[in-house]
Amino acid sequence: MPVYGQEEIDNLIKVIESGWFCDKPDGFMEQFRQDFAQAMGARHAICGATAMVLMQALPGAIGAGAGDEIICDPIVQFHAIACLHNNVIPVWADVRPDTFSMDPDSVEARITPRTKAIWVTHLWGHAAEVDRLREIADRHGIYLFEDCAHAIFGQYKGRPLGTWGHVGTFSFNMFKQLALGEGGMAITDDDRLAKEINKRIIFGESPEVLSSNYRMTEFQAAVGVVQLKKVPGYLEQYAENAKRLDEAVAGCTWLDARPPLPENVVAPYFWSCLFHGERAGIDRGVFKAALRQAGGGFGTGFLQVPAYMYAIFRNPNAYGNKGCPYNCHLYTGEVDWGAGLCPVAEEVIPRLVHTNIMAPLDKGVKAADTLRRAIDLAEWGEVAPLTYSDVDKRVLDVVKQAGQLEPIEVVRVFDEKQWEHFDEHGMWTVMEGLRDRYPYRLSHAGPRQFAYHDLS
Repeated sequence: MPVYGQEEIDNLIKVIESGWFCDKPDGFMEQFRQDFAQAMGARHAICGATAMVLMQALPGAIGAGAGDEIICDPIVQFHAIACLHNNVIPVWADVRPDTFSMDPDSVEARITPRTKAIWVTHLWGHAAEVDRLREIADRHGIYLFEDCAHAIFGQYKGRPLGTWGHVGTFSFNMFKQLALGEGGMAITDDDRLAKEINKRIIFGESPEVLSSNYRMTEFQAAVGVVQLKKVPGYLEQYAENAKRLDEAVAGCTWLDARPPLPENVVAPYFWSCLFHGERAGIDRGVFKAALRQAGGGFGTGFLQVPAYMYAIFRNPNAYGNKGCPYNCHLYTGEVDWGAGLCPVAEEVIPRLVHTNIMAPLDKGVKAADTLRRAIDLAEWGEVAPLTYSDVDKRVLDVVKQAGQLEPIEVVRVFDEKQWEHFDEHGMWTVMEGLRDRYPYRLSHAGPRQFAYHDLS
């Protein structure tokens, strides 16, 4: 729910009038770097075009490459993809059953002589146990990276998230608490790491390492310096929305709200709980239908399966069809990423119920009312059967035929009229219906585009 005003407009006009749109000396990028580092309590801040390109720079910055491993979070795929960009093998640690965050005990069990780093996510603004993870990293002489894409201004035990590890990365895309369309920032107190990351972000005429042009623009930074000051106010509103949702499930015996760790100042992003309908004899499909009947706006299951079950990791073809980097002669480990690798994550993910709380307070009230109504409908047995519009049925027909089309991913584009209807009813509506019926995952792939991923 970002608010953009005259100060942002004035800054953008200054950029246009300057005629210097990227990395202007003493410009907005430099100011944004300094302001962000100060706000996070870090020595260095490095701007990037996206958080993803900054993450891609991290393995190389610590000297990790072919034959090495980095321990990753199984709930999201971003770290593992960044590893593959550097010929590094991602190794998956399990999560805690209550917080869904990386389990330090599982991390410890995954460390080998090939391990170069631990990569943890502060999922949906909740802190992971970074104190324990840092202790493990230091004891084994490896690095700790923090993915703070959801966790700007979050704290754990009085310390800003992003400063517990050797590097922390933040995302500024349009769906984050600090929304600039795109953009990212890495923070570190390590002078050498800051230099190594910069080498990989800025493409020079005579580069020292394999790099590219991943710079942020002055336009993004011009808005960023203003929005950075507004984010704490946004977070206060989002926290109120989260509080209302916590209250909505407080008396429900079969929905467990996600608890923050002690001494964790949460950076509210998504609110979530775990579905345990078996405690009350309530079927998951019935509750999903109840959510839709009550007004929608909630998703279930998040991405349905752990990241290691995605096609890019199941099929060892990150670089064409040679099997690299998994079959690299420099790699002496084994890749076996089948079901059962992270049993807690596999149990938790399908049970997730979640909603975006980055919204005005009135929408937060509505979301809490929707959730309470859905709980009542499910408990009273007053849930109407799911019905589908013509557009919904068209999507279902495409998915039913997907097995006859190209495997892994099929994209279909809707015309403007169909999209208006589809968007009005919410993309989660059809996505939830699909998950009950077919072994495919529907994901947003661009304007009026969705991708169907074969999970069979």
